[in-house]
Amino acid sequence: MESIPTDIAAWFASSAALAAVIVALVAFVKRNLIPTLTGIATVFVSLGLGAAAGLVGHFAGYLTDGITPALMFGVSAGFLASGGWDAIAGLMGKREPAE
Repeated sequence: MESIPTDIAAWFASSAALAAVIVALVAFVKRNLIPTLTGIATVFVSLGLGAAAGLVGHFAGYLTDGITPALMFGVSAGFLASGGWDAIAGLMGKREPAE
């Protein structure tokens, strides 16, 4: 696994950077706290951790546009970390290709 930068400000430079941190946090939760975490529950944990990270970034002064944008930034990072569209496609099931 790739190491997470120790400069916390770098985590909030982009949603992709924060997504890497969320991926590591979800892996930690799965390995150490909730080993039975699978499926859509993993997506919800990722979104929740993203929202929490957004709030932490706001209150630590890294995200300065307000609480709502900070939450949206964190949730978007959580969405990216969970696989985003792949997660939605998996929920929708297999679809027949258009003719």
